[in-house]
Amino acid sequence: MLHSNANKDLGFTLIESLVVLAIVGIALAMAIPSSIAAINRAKLAQSTDLVVASLQEAQIEAIRRNKNCTLTLDKVNRKISGQQGCLLSGDRILPDSIDLDYTGASGEIQYGIRGNTTTNKSIILKVSGNSNNARCLTVSAPLGIIRLGSYNNVTNSCDKLNN
Repeated sequence: MLHSNANKDLGFTLIESLVVLAIVGIALAMAIPSSIAAINRAKLAQSTDLVVASLQEAQIEAIRRNKNCTLTLDKVNRKISGQQGCLLSGDRILPDSIDLDYTGASGEIQYGIRGNTTTNKSIILKVSGNSNNARCLTVSAPLGIIRLGSYNNVTNSCDKLNN
């Protein structure tokens, strides 16, 4: 009699295993989209920091070297490049999932020997295929002040700019 009761509690039934598997599957299905969104937000923040750092570095180098520094924004290759000596560590390339855009015909921003610029330029960074997830940077003439904000895809402009 002892042997027959001991053999009954050896494991889970097929139905119990399928219920647990279904619950885990539902939880994963709910977590994956939010995880992808969090990764995209992190890449957008990293790209924004990279662009701001590039702009600031070119501005500082123009003052330090007492010469004009020009940055070029390349939409196609998602790259920021500078004249020799303007970006000390070389060109900056944005992640594949981030699109780079800007206002105006040219993607150039030139800083003078005092760190000033003659160009007002808005730089838009978007998660590829998701225009709702975007950041905007504006370089203001004449002082070259960089302001961050959010991109309004309806008006195609920068909103909520902060210093």
